[in-house]
Amino acid sequence: MSNPFLILSDSSSTSTNPYSTASSKVVSIDNDSSSSSSSTTNIYKDILEDVLLCTIDEQPSSSLIYLAELAIELPENFDKNFIDQALFERLHMIDPSSQLLTSITKKSTIRNDINMITENRCIHYLVGCYQRLLRQRNHFKLVFEDIRKLFIDHTKTAISLPDLYDGQDLSKQWLELLIDGQENPLLYEYIDCINNDFLSEITDEIENLYNSVFRYIYKMIQPLDYFSTELITYIGVLKYLAKWPALVRIIFRLSHPKTTSNRSIQHPFGQSGGGRAFEDTLIGSLLSKSCLPSLPGKPYLFFEKPKVMTEHDVDLTSKTMWQPMRTYQQNLSDLFLAFVKNGDVRNDILKWIGDCLIENRGKNKEWSSHNPLTAYLYVSDGFLLNLNFILLNFARPFSEPYSPKLLKINPIYAISQNENVHLKDLYKDTPMIVRDEENIDEKNNTITFNFITEIFFMSHLSYSCSVQRLHRKLLKINEELSHVQHAYNDATRLHGANDENVQRLEEAMEKGLTAFLNIKTVLNEPRLLELSNALFTASCSWLVHLASLSDQVENEEVIQKIKQLPLISKPNRQLSYIPEFIIENITDFLTFLGRFNVQLFESLSSVDEYVTLVLVFMGDASRLRNPHLRAALAEAFEAILPNKQHGGGRTLNSAFAEAIFTYHPLIEDLPRVLLDVFVSIELTGQAVAFEQKFNYRRPMYEILEYLWKFDKHREQVKKLASYAEEHIDDAEAPLFLRFINLLMNDANFLLDEALS
Repeated sequence: MSNPFLILSDSSSTSTNPYSTASSKVVSIDNDSSSSSSSTTNIYKDILEDVLLCTIDEQPSSSLIYLAELAIELPENFDKNFIDQALFERLHMIDPSSQLLTSITKKSTIRNDINMITENRCIHYLVGCYQRLLRQRNHFKLVFEDIRKLFIDHTKTAISLPDLYDGQDLSKQWLELLIDGQENPLLYEYIDCINNDFLSEITDEIENLYNSVFRYIYKMIQPLDYFSTELITYIGVLKYLAKWPALVRIIFRLSHPKTTSNRSIQHPFGQSGGGRAFEDTLIGSLLSKSCLPSLPGKPYLFFEKPKVMTEHDVDLTSKTMWQPMRTYQQNLSDLFLAFVKNGDVRNDILKWIGDCLIENRGKNKEWSSHNPLTAYLYVSDGFLLNLNFILLNFARPFSEPYSPKLLKINPIYAISQNENVHLKDLYKDTPMIVRDEENIDEKNNTITFNFITEIFFMSHLSYSCSVQRLHRKLLKINEELSHVQHAYNDATRLHGANDENVQRLEEAMEKGLTAFLNIKTVLNEPRLLELSNALFTASCSWLVHLASLSDQVENEEVIQKIKQLPLISKPNRQLSYIPEFIIENITDFLTFLGRFNVQLFESLSSVDEYVTLVLVFMGDASRLRNPHLRAALAEAFEAILPNKQHGGGRTLNSAFAEAIFTYHPLIEDLPRVLLDVFVSIELTGQAVAFEQKFNYRRPMYEILEYLWKFDKHREQVKKLASYAEEHIDDAEAPLFLRFINLLMNDANFLLDEALS
């Protein structure tokens, strides 16, 4: 039999030459002697020799460890106590190989089994005995349960009293068993027995054991990359242990910066604090594994020589990036799913996620992108991207447009200030409409929120901190590349390609292009886009549902589609609970697709939900107060226009856009809402520069030009013009009249700028 723990051997193992008389007690024996008996005495003797691999006979029939003390006090009858004494003596041998009785005529057996026979690591020896017993269950069926329990009890004793095995690292041995158990069900059966007994009421001893095990895992995963199979093995260990709530609590307590001191990584500016501290923990270390660099100055892993790459090379490299990235993120999602399946510890996990997101929100602020030191204050982009993927997976079961599960989302969560909210301070975010703080009693009520509500808001916040931030970073790199390109072209023309400054600019351009392609590829990962689209289309239908409710209605039993615009009822107050970043996420997703993946639009099954959201909110300041955000909806809507070159030089199929502009049930309201948001930009109440206003209106011009091709939309514009003509003397100027005035102002300004 080969040694099942040979791969687990460490420095504490003893390996002895089976033919050397210097280190072993070698006895030459006659191997032809054998005995067989069905008596209980012989069963126990068989257990001693075949399971414990020991003997009290100086001339055994095979190579075994000689138990000298037990041989002196030989009992009259072999029984369970006899095996117990034998086990105790064998476990406390300092050097089992020195008591090895071996056979000269069975060299091959000795060569294969020597390590197993002389195993001196307590846990490994006991689990070896356990496996040998299970493999001979039928032979030992009369005493099987008694002996099996004996091995379990001795293991529990070792864990409870580790000082009995001084010099042995029991936690390391336990981790080695956990790793091997993924390919050996017998090991997991053994571990299950120990854990089920110990973890029903956790003791200091078992907690100390697992504290050490998890710290070992933390230490071992530090140098591993996200594509490492060894890393997946450690995730498998944690996923197996997740079925015990007590262990999940230990994992997340060790992974919370406020409750642990196990961080060993030192950063250039001292020990990390704030949000970054979450990365220097067990769970944080797993989340931080990514193809994106964890700190400034570290290299990107792909697209090293982008200038010589063809479009085919870029596509091939993208697929090469996506495969291990998707595999690793799915493993992380499966691990977290195993964690949250434990209802008893779900709050611990949500609290950790909530605290982590709140501590790292500052990374998404505009100022953070200009300060390189923020990289040491917050977790890495890869960390947040992985966490976002996990949360999007959690949200998938309710991420369907008009799903009844969406009605379980409680908007009060976003303004609640009680201890049951795991995303603290959301109430400080700017809401979609003005909130009447004095008349909201619910914010201080002790409400327990369901899992769907928590995940909905966490998914949106994590997207805002991860994908949305990376999109902004991508645009910034793109802008910088454009400037460097112009500088490079000018310098080359003036000084030639061999000039030192020209070469420096070329290196900067290549470095920037490498970063651009890496980030763009990560954001275009198909599964990420699929999960994001699912959440956002569901969010669109839920937000439109809230917008359609009258002022006093809190909820309805079903989510119904809006059949007519404009909405004439007073806005529902629940819109004043919802933070603006949910709408921002949706517009960011659409504008990203418009810039970098326009072809995906044609494959989306739920584009109508996006269009409905735009039509409901873009022209209704009573339901979305921020005119800049409503202008952003226009920019997002522009992404579906055909004949417009997008990222990669691709254009959208005109039939796709024509179908939307023709058949969407609410599309006839597009001219009205478009003119409304066009005019409202002028009434921001802020000193907004003309250039910024024009940038807001630019996509609106594109949409107006395109919709003019459709008879139904021209008729709507003519109706607005006729109404303006009839009410030209009203105290409040009609919408179309205000639009024409601003349009002329824009034209005059641009003409003046061009002439000057």
